[in-house]
This record gives sequence, structure tokens and C-alpha cells, in this order.
Amino acid sequence: MNDYDELARRAERGELPAIPDTVLVGAAAAASGRQMLLDATGANNIVEATQIALGRPRLSDAGHGPSPVWKVRATENLDAEVTQIAGQRGVTKSRVIREAVEEYLSVHA
Repeated sequence: MNDYDELARRAERGELPAIPDTVLVGAAAAASGRQMLLDATGANNIVEATQIALGRPRLSDAGHGPSPVWKVRATENLDAEVTQIAGQRGVTKSRVIREAVEEYLSVHA
């Protein structure tokens, strides 16, 4: 059968019998579901998988609206330093750069 819509309708009506010894319930079902989510997202834990599934949060103060994208060039040395700092802190390079610009503006604005 290649009619996936019909298969879906039959499954929703409970007309497709389960293969014996393949039905999981309770903790086994939850563990299997968690593992499938980790496998699908490539995450190492459920918190990381949830963040991947939900997507990147908006940067705006209100939590909605566009987040402008800046494209800048840097020297190899500057990139290496930012990469090192981001790695040490466990954050993205974008976050390090945003914080640096905010600090600069707090002094010079």
C-alpha cells in the first residue's frame, strides 16, 4: 500500500495491528521517545534537544519581532580570540560580540 493518507486514516482509527512484542508503555515508552528525540536532533541531552526543537529565542527586549543580522569581517587573530573566549565561556561567538558592542556603547554613547 502506497497511499500514505489512507494509512494515516487507518492508523488513527486503530485499524493497523501492532507487531507483537513491539508495543512500549510507561517508562519504556518514555525512554524510547526521549532517545528518538535525541537521535532526531543530534542533541546530547533532553534540554539541548528541547532548545533545538523550539529554535533560537528572539533577541529583542519584547521577545518578538525581527532580530537584525550583522555581517562583519574580522582578522584571523581577532576571530581566534573571540572563538577562544566563546569556547571558555560556553557561549556563541555572536553572544561575545553582542556583549562587546554593548560594553563599548555603555562607555562611548
